[in-house]
Amino acid sequence: MKTLVRTVLGLVLVLGWWTITGNMVSTDKAVAKIPASVFGGGAAKIMVEAETTTPSRMMIGFSDASGDRNLESYEDIPAGTYRWSIDVPSDIGGYIELNAVAPNAGDRLKFRVVSNGKTVFEDSDQLEQPLEPGYAFFVQAYFEDYAKGQLSRD
Repeated sequence: MKTLVRTVLGLVLVLGWWTITGNMVSTDKAVAKIPASVFGGGAAKIMVEAETTTPSRMMIGFSDASGDRNLESYEDIPAGTYRWSIDVPSDIGGYIELNAVAPNAGDRLKFRVVSNGKTVFEDSDQLEQPLEPGYAFFVQAYFEDYAKGQLSRD
């Protein structure tokens, strides 16, 4: 039941965002590789670890509260386990999302985030039945400040 509630909540958040923004994603600052350092880094190193049983896209966004500094990054990955170490400055947050590309029932997604050597977020989900058209299978988190390991309260 908990998994279903998380999945529905995530779907509601994405659909709400798309309603507000018109599903427009700025690609002028998107990079097809998750960077080892963002905006000069310096405050902390975060480690993002992902496990997937299906081809997926790992997306990590970085921005400050004003929106003046913004970077969207992603990597398309086959099934497996992956780790990214990212040097981040203070006061930079954003979203982390692991999104299955064409999942089948039984596929699993999992990721965790480590900041300053401490696990600050971990989530996993398993697709119980085939996806209906227009639906997505993903796990995600939003951080206020990556360097502090501080999740968003929204």
